[in-house]
Amino acid sequence: MKCEFTAQTPINPTEDTDKVMKTLSNMFDYDEVVMAGDYISVNGGMDSLLKLKDALEVRRIRNTARKMLINGSYDGVIYFKLNKQAAFSGTVNFTEGDSPLGEIRVKIETDDVEGFIDWLATLQK
Repeated sequence: MKCEFTAQTPINPTEDTDKVMKTLSNMFDYDEVVMAGDYISVNGGMDSLLKLKDALEVRRIRNTARKMLINGSYDGVIYFKLNKQAAFSGTVNFTEGDSPLGEIRVKIETDDVEGFIDWLATLQK
């Protein structure tokens, strides 16, 4: 299954760039980092999402994650947002609104949306 992801988050004037990088590192093992102005983006393949997959399992929120992923899927692309403050502490937390520090915006392109969602957030029983 083909899979490429990009995660992007703003760097606010009051934030330390190293801490923002730590936030992204807590959720993803990325292949590349791009710093552009007041944003940091990371990207990678399916293996880069193993931390996120494990965090969903540990927190036992795979069913909630499935709903968010399904709701955010359009034509082979999945969009969702993670809470930046929670990610800094190593906790995965999906968000639908905007937060004061901004959020981590994730875009996943895949040739098998359903198969990818089954892999990332296996249905809990």
